[in-house]
Amino acid sequence: MTFLVAITVPGRARTEQSIEAAQFWIGAGDGDWEVPLPLPGYRGRLVEVRHHTGTVELRSEAGLPVAIQTVAGPVGPRFEPLLDGEALRVGEAALEVHWNEEDDLQSLDTEALSGVANEDLEGWFESSMALADRLEGVRDLDELARVALEGVLSTTGADRCFLQIDVDGGSTLEWFRTRVGGDQPFGVSRSLVKRVRKQRGVVFVPRAEHDPGFSGQLSVRTEGISASLAVPLRALGRNIGLLYADCVSPGRSLRTADFQKAALLGRMLAGAVGNRNLVRSMLGDESELPAALHSQSPSCRDMIERARLFAQTDYTILIRGETGTGKEVLARALHEISRRTKERFVAVNSAAIPAQLMESELFGHVKGAFTGADQDRVGVFVSASGGTLLLDEIGDMDLELQAKMLRLLETKEVTPVGGTEALAVDVRIVAATHQNLEQMVERREFRADLYYRLRELEIRIPPLRERLADILPLAERFLAEAAQELGGGDRPRLGPETARHMLKHSWRGNVRELKHAVRTALLRAGGGEVGPEHLELAEQTVSNFEEAPVDIDGTWKDRLEAQERDALERTLREADGNLTKAAQAFGLPRTTYRERLIKHGLL
Repeated sequence: MTFLVAITVPGRARTEQSIEAAQFWIGAGDGDWEVPLPLPGYRGRLVEVRHHTGTVELRSEAGLPVAIQTVAGPVGPRFEPLLDGEALRVGEAALEVHWNEEDDLQSLDTEALSGVANEDLEGWFESSMALADRLEGVRDLDELARVALEGVLSTTGADRCFLQIDVDGGSTLEWFRTRVGGDQPFGVSRSLVKRVRKQRGVVFVPRAEHDPGFSGQLSVRTEGISASLAVPLRALGRNIGLLYADCVSPGRSLRTADFQKAALLGRMLAGAVGNRNLVRSMLGDESELPAALHSQSPSCRDMIERARLFAQTDYTILIRGETGTGKEVLARALHEISRRTKERFVAVNSAAIPAQLMESELFGHVKGAFTGADQDRVGVFVSASGGTLLLDEIGDMDLELQAKMLRLLETKEVTPVGGTEALAVDVRIVAATHQNLEQMVERREFRADLYYRLRELEIRIPPLRERLADILPLAERFLAEAAQELGGGDRPRLGPETARHMLKHSWRGNVRELKHAVRTALLRAGGGEVGPEHLELAEQTVSNFEEAPVDIDGTWKDRLEAQERDALERTLREADGNLTKAAQAFGLPRTTYRERLIKHGLL
């Protein structure tokens, strides 16, 4: 049993005290009582509070020099019921006693929604589909709330319903709806709301009179609640709100079917709110995105949309791409546009740290855990808690450490090397690799269970050779950055022949190779125009496309249009005219790919 006692004493700040016990004492001064109160000139026990046979009771000691009373009147030496949240006055001190019985809440599993006893299944299905259709496409939060609350009242026997949804900035919005009073607010048990939000369980009380623990709450008594239910709302892996409904008509109750309908509607509503948030994030101003999510290449469109979508969740993300494609840069961008952006971003390269030291690096160690451990050390999972942790080159992680990683992902706890106490962590994990993990799983070089756990969401970064439209803009950006670092005078520029050479190079080292090539070329050119003679490209120049009449001296739009036309033509030719295969190779839906072909006169 958990009690929460709020204490207000004149001239002092309000305080709260949590007590884990079935019984406790309120006393004056210091002593063997759990809740001490300042009472000049007196020291001793004042009030006993206990949980007994499903009811919370209290009594006072006899012959006290101060008055003790509740809203029901003076408190005597005999035990009498205490309502949840009921005001208790001890002399000049005002107290509120709340409690939390863990077994008040139940879990909501699929069996709870598996059937509707003695119910018109066809009618329920039709009403559910109608509600889903009404929720679909609604983006205004007030409208979503109105539709959901009207749905609760129209499909269940509830008299009133209440909705709470978290919004941006850490604030929470609330809506009320009743059969007779419209949207006028009414009394809701805040302790119940907190419990459901915190424990992510559900409350279903068909008849309050049959549940002494529930009927004893102050809000239940004062509001005349005869039945109640509450379900949490979850979307994108996060707890986003709560849906509550109750009956206040004398003798009115809620059926199991009412609970099932409310729980199903809650899930539909949570999905609609989640979709709304995702659409808002995806339609945001692209200028506000990190540079890593700016691209003019069609093959990057899927990567950018996935990044913007996935960043809003707390699911584990696996980033895949060749060496040098910028996996860590993308991971940082995901962190920057997530809700964790104000916390730390930590990157660990699994291939760069010896296996025997990797466990200590990740989980930390205690003093004396091994030779050289002369003091406690915090691991990166703890230091990055609240933020984002990138596990780069995850394929190089030792098999034994993979098992411990799997346990961490499942329990959200780490135990330092040599330690016995598990530490809770809250960190968003992003893993990255250039290796074929599927083949590694088949060869038993990588754990299958960890592979599937890491691959909750996946983003693939296309190699630079598939991003022709990005080569010159990236080169220009790297050139400007390098010039700023060197403190040069005139702004350097790429000559037409230099641009042509860059577009023909296969860039097996991807973006990293391009960046190094540009910086080296700028140093050799000494400022001004960078010519092809300043480039130091490895002997790997394989044409990315057949020689086409690209006007390097034209506008950027002209260059990009020409590059896109040539890439479209090449993919169509390599797919032997099969539009579906060509569209897949190009990285676009078939209809969009076909529209591009028509635009360029290729179909």
